[in-house]
Amino acid sequence: MSPKLLLSLPHSLFLIIPIFLALPQVQAQGQLSGRANRQLQQLVEFNEVFRQGHTGFCLYELETETHLFGYNADRRFVPASNIKLLTFLVANRLLGHRGPALFYQESTDRIEAWGTGYPLALHPAFVAYDELGPWLSAQSKPITLNFPAREGSVARYGPGWSWDDYNDAYVYERSAFPLFGNRLYLDVSPIDAEGRQTLLGSPPTITSALRQNNLQEPRILRSEFANDFTLSPDFFDPDRFPLERPLHISGQLLTNELSAAYPNLQLSISEKPYPPNHQFTSLTASLPDTVFRQLLQDSDNFLAEQLLLQAAAQRYGLPDTRQLTGFVKDSILPALGIENIRWVDGSGLSRYNLITPRHLLRILQTLKTEVGLDRLLSLLPAGGKNGTLEKRFANKPTTYVWAKTGSLSGVACVSGFLKSRKGRWLAFSFMHNNFVGSSRPFYDEMERTLSWCYENL
Repeated sequence: MSPKLLLSLPHSLFLIIPIFLALPQVQAQGQLSGRANRQLQQLVEFNEVFRQGHTGFCLYELETETHLFGYNADRRFVPASNIKLLTFLVANRLLGHRGPALFYQESTDRIEAWGTGYPLALHPAFVAYDELGPWLSAQSKPITLNFPAREGSVARYGPGWSWDDYNDAYVYERSAFPLFGNRLYLDVSPIDAEGRQTLLGSPPTITSALRQNNLQEPRILRSEFANDFTLSPDFFDPDRFPLERPLHISGQLLTNELSAAYPNLQLSISEKPYPPNHQFTSLTASLPDTVFRQLLQDSDNFLAEQLLLQAAAQRYGLPDTRQLTGFVKDSILPALGIENIRWVDGSGLSRYNLITPRHLLRILQTLKTEVGLDRLLSLLPAGGKNGTLEKRFANKPTTYVWAKTGSLSGVACVSGFLKSRKGRWLAFSFMHNNFVGSSRPFYDEMERTLSWCYENL
């Protein structure tokens, strides 16, 4: 309420307005009974666990398009991996099921190539879908892979990422030419008849160079800017596999691994800038739902970043995500009623991202319309069944929650869909920030709240 409006009100209202403005930010809208509203308030607003941090919640009925309940629904929170819902919205709009795998110029004696962020090249999880590999294998001319030093260059980390996470299994470098999912995969074979097991891995050249360090406590380590992995003495405990760790991506690594995978390739590296759109050919490749399912169900940070790079390459002819996120915030999101958010990466690893529970509901509503609810539910984690919700929301005889999780230290978020016992479809966004300690009590209380919604709405 603006100061001008206050001045125009009768004097008798001035005693009422300050009391109204001082109330907690609770919005009880739509078709909830007074009793149901009070019970939700008790579960959310007056929850002793939630009071240990900063909590926001928004609940919406899909069929009637009605906001049922909100608490701090218009406050901004760090969303962690809940931001992948926005990443998927953008990827689905700009890429759909097909996107650029490579930009190239072909002359009589050679091919100049530029990366698009295409994530499936030599990726062990997507061998059957990689269409760039067969194209590379078929080329007889020398290929120069260009890594521009300025415009079009891709920073290995997004804004606000922790620089010292290079040994952790959730931070994978971003790159215009990713290979193997930008990670080292290690597993052990089943025990053979003689009681032996074999270490399996990709890239094979790096797997074969692993070294053991008997003084090392962490089971696997590497240098920040090299792929010199060392192993602890107890590394080969079979219960610790499969195992993934990020690789450091460089032009030399790419040429070595591509040459090993496709022996007929003649590769070199240069720094030529991306040419204008009309001066190159775009090799396109498919992006099946298998990719989007791993993005959302497994909360794959690598895919989130690479799909955003690929969407930028599709729109601008170079993988400039800053330009893309600016376009999305200025053009796409205002049409959805989403303004004044901060969005800096595709994965949610950055704490610079800020968005409200109500904004996330609008993203979910838009995805339902553009993707279709059935397809969307097949891509999201399902409570008690798969992905990051495999061991959560499993307390009912049937699946009732399909949602994207988001976790960082002091951050626990869940946003998605709920089908109540009565058959009502609800969308919700639960966001918690600024707590200390384990996120488990917060997930337990969210499960209690959404269980109540299942039983009573």
